[in-house]
Amino acid sequence: MNSSMFRKPKPRYLLAGIAIATLGMLGVGRLTSAKTVADRVILISWDGVQRDGLQKLLRWQPLGETPKECPNAKHPPRMPQECNGFLTCVPNLCKFQIIDSSVVEGKPLTRPQHAQMLSGYGPPETGKITNAGRGRLPQGYSIYERIHAARPEVKLVHIAGRKYVSRGIVTWPRKTHILDFDLRRGGYDGFTGDKTTTKFVEALDGLGPDTPFFMLLHYKTVDIIGHRTGDQAKQYREAMVQIDYQLGMVLAELEKRGMRQNTEIYVTTDHGFKRNMHVNPNEPLITETWFASAQHNFDPTQSATVLDVTPTILDRLGISTANINPPYRGHSCIVPGY
Repeated sequence: MNSSMFRKPKPRYLLAGIAIATLGMLGVGRLTSAKTVADRVILISWDGVQRDGLQKLLRWQPLGETPKECPNAKHPPRMPQECNGFLTCVPNLCKFQIIDSSVVEGKPLTRPQHAQMLSGYGPPETGKITNAGRGRLPQGYSIYERIHAARPEVKLVHIAGRKYVSRGIVTWPRKTHILDFDLRRGGYDGFTGDKTTTKFVEALDGLGPDTPFFMLLHYKTVDIIGHRTGDQAKQYREAMVQIDYQLGMVLAELEKRGMRQNTEIYVTTDHGFKRNMHVNPNEPLITETWFASAQHNFDPTQSATVLDVTPTILDRLGISTANINPPYRGHSCIVPGY
């Protein structure tokens, strides 16, 4: 594993307000450069996965040691696998390129951070969005609306919990009927995430093998367990092991359908944990996050913030952000010209 994977992030954005000029889709257009443009992009959100806890699982043991069981409490134990010079308990994410990211604005809670993740905007542009409040993204601001305006042939899939990752975030995509699939992430699954993966398979069945799409796939398991047990409990770490296994199922399903090679996959989180809470915006264990690329196409010299997720995905879909209004303060994390 690259020693720079979990560097301390450098703040890149000021929190000064920006005037909102329009609620429409002004300035969105296709790139005209010769760079490769993706037709299928999946963003997977692992809700509440603390960077420090993830790092410990990535580097579970040095190579050469007798393998010991990965953390387990509710489920049969899994054994670590070799990856990047270590024995790891998250062998699927371990194959991704991971860069440091951070929460920079608003409360480090699920709804406000997913609103930023799926729009590229924070409170200065959208107003205050909280877990309990009625705030919502203005019309035209979501990543779904940006993609639809520039590439209407791309199907849009939202698989997420209704309460915190849909309400106020996909209000306008729903009202304007641009979501092709708007699915709940699944019911009780024994804290494995497998019901969410089932919804993923359901969406793929409906899309077909050659359909261009953007998909959000939201796994809530780790966040639920974190609130119940705290960040030092083996149950919390076991939940990370379980959703990494689900990532393997997602990758295997794409491979089975002949879609793996030509599908871009990114994984990130909305916040970490300190004990069993994540409300303090000044606590590093909560605000220091991460952003991962299956394609290893991130600039390794840069760190990121949650505001970079939307510009990164639009970049990969070949959608210019140069004239988007309001302008993004985040940037694409992809190496220029990739």
